[in-house]
Amino acid sequence: MNDAVEVFALPKRLTRALASASSAELEELAGRWTTRLRSEDGDDMTDDDLLAVLQGVARLAASAVNAGGGLYSWSF
Repeated sequence: MNDAVEVFALPKRLTRALASASSAELEELAGRWTTRLRSEDGDDMTDDDLLAVLQGVARLAASAVNAGGGLYSWSF
């Protein structure tokens, strides 16, 4: 049944990398992400604070690694 729910498991390597990323690394990644979005979407780029999003995901990744679990994303 297609109930339009999607669940994605982030690779363990990515989860560990996010969990161990420094503030400087997250800032650099957010900068690259912003540049790419602007080049692809122009003025229609998201208003989200991409650094805050990455920092939040990195905190979740650290919790997942510390608990021996995985990191997942789902949407409806």
